[in-house]
Amino acid sequence: MTALLEAVGITKVYDGMAALTDVSIEVDTAELVALIGPNGAGKTTLFDCLSGVQRADAGIVRLEGREIEGLAPHERARMGIARTFQRIELFTGMTVRDHLLVADRAVRRSGGLLRDLTGRAKPDAGERERCDEVLELVGLADDADRPAHALSLGRGRVVELARALMCRPRLLFLDEPSSGLDRTETAEMAGVLERVMEQGATAILLCEHDVPFVERLASRTYVLNCGRRIAAGPTRDVLADPDVRRLPRAGRVMAAAPVLELAGVDAGYGVFHALFGLDLRVEPGEAVALVGTNGAGKTTVARVASGLLTPTAGTVSVDGVDLTGRPAQDFARAGVVHAPEGRSVFASLSVEENLLLPFRRQFGRAGVADALARAYELFPRVGERRNQLAGTLSGGEQRMLTLARALVLEPRLLIADELSLGLAPVITAEVYDVLARVRDAGTALLVVEQHVDHALALASRVVVCAHGQVVAGGATDEVDLSTVFATAGMPDDGGEAIR
Repeated sequence: MTALLEAVGITKVYDGMAALTDVSIEVDTAELVALIGPNGAGKTTLFDCLSGVQRADAGIVRLEGREIEGLAPHERARMGIARTFQRIELFTGMTVRDHLLVADRAVRRSGGLLRDLTGRAKPDAGERERCDEVLELVGLADDADRPAHALSLGRGRVVELARALMCRPRLLFLDEPSSGLDRTETAEMAGVLERVMEQGATAILLCEHDVPFVERLASRTYVLNCGRRIAAGPTRDVLADPDVRRLPRAGRVMAAAPVLELAGVDAGYGVFHALFGLDLRVEPGEAVALVGTNGAGKTTVARVASGLLTPTAGTVSVDGVDLTGRPAQDFARAGVVHAPEGRSVFASLSVEENLLLPFRRQFGRAGVADALARAYELFPRVGERRNQLAGTLSGGEQRMLTLARALVLEPRLLIADELSLGLAPVITAEVYDVLARVRDAGTALLVVEQHVDHALALASRVVVCAHGQVVAGGATDEVDLSTVFATAGMPDDGGEAIR
């Protein structure tokens, strides 16, 4: 039986460097196949060659036995190939339904692109029926008339999927559809793809970093490393392969991008510069202590990392998605939670009302009770004071409330700025005990702290800031802390010196 897609010996070279070398894959009709591997393995390059965005230097691509490597992307699209991209690409000012109409009319070669993009071509009954069918399939029926840019990142990715499905593809390339999504959104995306596969009309080649996501969806998996195929077969067998498990970051999210990456970041406040070409990475599930003297730039790093401050140069990426210049709510939707220095509570509301505000939005009415129970389990003191006005709590209790509100949302990354500032030692110990449990459950932590002993006991890696730059660092059990602190101009007293 002829495979729906057959790629044989695909090779691509850029400036003398091989991005792909003799890569072969197959995808059968109505099959979901995964493509995984470390960053730089060649996955997106392979997608580009298969979809016609790039021309392979060698190899053959066949769709149902017909060679297509000489065809342009739009010609391949008309043969039934559709694709989404790593970076979300939506039209500003257009509704969800409008996005689907553009795709529908492009496939049927009806209407005019300019009129479609400006919303001047209203859908007829047939177009509306086709759009509503796909919107229902992917769970966007209630959002059909909302502007797409007003949706969360997760819902925006579903809009991209729906737009691709409007092309009625026989083969769909999905490039990291779970990238930047929180756990709830990732589960929702998996459910949407399962419903698509149940239709039996579309085969999917899925490029992905999230291993549980791949395990749930893919019948077979290919693995690339350094541009070469190193494994292929049933998904469970491939993920158990020792060569695959030895790949970089081959844990829960195998070969994932850093949960946070600041690259060459400059930032400041008006004419005052605080950061100069700063580089910082936090890996999935890692706890990093960021230390340094007053004015070193630590709080500025935290503000840039959560989207509260836009850098003047460099990039800020979350789970491999460039969010530079995006508003703070986009960082929050990507799973970044910032617990800033100070006490961020609504003083005139009760403790429970402070928790209900984010919980109702995140979990809906049906999930609020479980979320509250989780918050009170994390911080029993907060539960004991649930009916008390938040403004009447002690400083430590307000800190606990802030953290309870953040941690129940199960962030990908928690940025904690000066958690112990002004707290009694017993409260500080309780807070750090909870952070250790959260770290062990898989949440990444970036901890800015004046009490170095607490931060270093929690973290696996220390990064030292001085004058807006990273000047030292390493694994906490390997670095010479006295040398590190001396480099940063910090007293080696294990505690009170930094902020």
